Amino acid sequence: MLYSVLFLPQEPPPNYSQASHVRPGVPKDGQAPDGGEGGPAPGDAEDDRGHWGNKMEFLLSCVGLSVGLGNVWRFPYKAYENGGASFLIAYIVLQLLVGKPMYFMELVMGQFSAKGPTKVWDMNPSAKGIGISMCIISLIVAIYYNVIMAYTLIYFFSSMQKTLPWMKCKDEWPDCVEERSPTPETCTANSTAMALLNACSCTNNATIDSALPYNCTEQRNVTTSAELFFYQEVIKRSEGLEPENMGEPLWKLTLCLLLAWVVVVICLIKGIKSSGKVVYFTATFPYVILLILLVRGCLLDGAADGVKFFIEPDWDKVLEIKVWVAAAGQMFFSLSVSFGGIIMYGSYNKFKNQVYYDSLLISVMDLVTSVIAGFVVFTTFGGMAKKLGVEVKDVAEGGYGLAFIVYPEALSNLPPAQLWSILFFFMLFTLGLDSEFGLMETILTCLQDEFPKTRKYKSYICVGLGMGCFLLALPCVCPGGDYVVTMMDHYGADFSVLILSCLEVISVMWVYGVMRFVKDIEYMLGGKPHFWPYWVFCWAVASPILIALLVIYRMVNYDAPTYPNGEDFPDFAQNIGWGILALALCPVPLWFLYMAVKARCSSSIATFNEVW
Repeated sequence: MLYSVLFLPQEPPPNYSQASHVRPGVPKDGQAPDGGEGGPAPGDAEDDRGHWGNKMEFLLSCVGLSVGLGNVWRFPYKAYENGGASFLIAYIVLQLLVGKPMYFMELVMGQFSAKGPTKVWDMNPSAKGIGISMCIISLIVAIYYNVIMAYTLIYFFSSMQKTLPWMKCKDEWPDCVEERSPTPETCTANSTAMALLNACSCTNNATIDSALPYNCTEQRNVTTSAELFFYQEVIKRSEGLEPENMGEPLWKLTLCLLLAWVVVVICLIKGIKSSGKVVYFTATFPYVILLILLVRGCLLDGAADGVKFFIEPDWDKVLEIKVWVAAAGQMFFSLSVSFGGIIMYGSYNKFKNQVYYDSLLISVMDLVTSVIAGFVVFTTFGGMAKKLGVEVKDVAEGGYGLAFIVYPEALSNLPPAQLWSILFFFMLFTLGLDSEFGLMETILTCLQDEFPKTRKYKSYICVGLGMGCFLLALPCVCPGGDYVVTMMDHYGADFSVLILSCLEVISVMWVYGVMRFVKDIEYMLGGKPHFWPYWVFCWAVASPILIALLVIYRMVNYDAPTYPNGEDFPDFAQNIGWGILALALCPVPLWFLYMAVKARCSSSIATFNEVW
């Protein structure tokens, strides 16, 4: 039965015709009325939806959506943490079996239908909840993603000072050092000692209750000024998520958050007609800076040690399931699969656009960018390790630590430090800007597709949405805000996207039918995609099975978000997190039940619509 569903040609209903199974305005021969590439007829209502000004705008927008902050601060550290080249092997294999096929699938869905993430499910009406969930997840991510961009703006403006503020200790920062030292301060007297707050406290020839005399050689806790600047000046991290620890919004972060939203709204005010022009700069500028930093990093003494550390394989880890889980998580995060943005961008293409080659190019660009970012980061780490006389692993960090602590500290040693810092943080801001464009445009497209009359008010809706997201993000710029960001990312964008991608590929390839999908591609592009048996295998077998296994693994090995000391978030915070997860995924079963009640027969709700 499963074989027939996946591989035998699905029979369409008697009144179905391939020519009718396309978006309005595309004639039966697939050509546009004006002899162009199959766009809607001039004056057609579909024409109001808009199209890319040219092919380059589409490609740069897709690259900007996929190539974001995660490529710079997440990919290099994940590779280091999971065996270097072993992680790369797992990442490439999963890209071939899951990432590329799903990216191609989503671009085809958008281009073939000229509809966004919600309306595209006219192909399988009972699965429309998947599209609604994509919209909700994009909203959740858009809210906290701009908070990260606010961090980059704080550093960007701080880089214009005569002395970089994260390189100087303040009087109120106890145990602060301005630079990492290879010889930490220790107590070495033969004395009575006791451990106090993880520090080494020595008292000569004194007697202290419950303390035993021994040579006190434990390292005294010290913290670099770069770390203290981020945690005590930028985000002013509190002790937890409890109401008494959350505090009020920090005025500097709030202003930077407002500025970030103003920039996003201005760039999106005219939809893809405005954002498509902005990406000419925002999608290319990061590559210029990455290449400059790569050349600069390669000139550092010790750079080769960093590169070796990054790419040296640990073959024992290739068979470890956690390496593959980490690679899968990074792949979904990086390619932006199942967020809705790929479908949305594809929907603004002309009908005959050769989307096959586009999907290959963009996914390759994403991988290449991640690898380049890895070399940039680890050549710099190699130089730091050489200077300090320590191993590369002792200076390597990921996440916030990489972007806002270790790398700024490294850049401060590259004269002129202010220039390198300005360029680096402006690069991070532009990387985040492109991703934010995709997230916001996904939400706006869903609204306009569901309510076409709102298109004439898009500017007002865009401003209103930006204001709403700004207000919803205010808890994220409080002293406990970075814990809120962690919670939103953990529940609203990580695990939920994995579940959604599994449901998405099953709904398209098992319910709608993989061979019917291939037929649609053949009609749209004038022939089957090259190596089409490979695509069929990945869509119908490899992708759904591998993603399902990853979902099961994550369920069995659930890890709650934790504080820096390793303690789990409190129960009330985890309950809020589960509520965010439910908010993101509940449209899927609720819409299915709605369609079941509407159809009053389960056998009819899984059929496809002949016009999608």
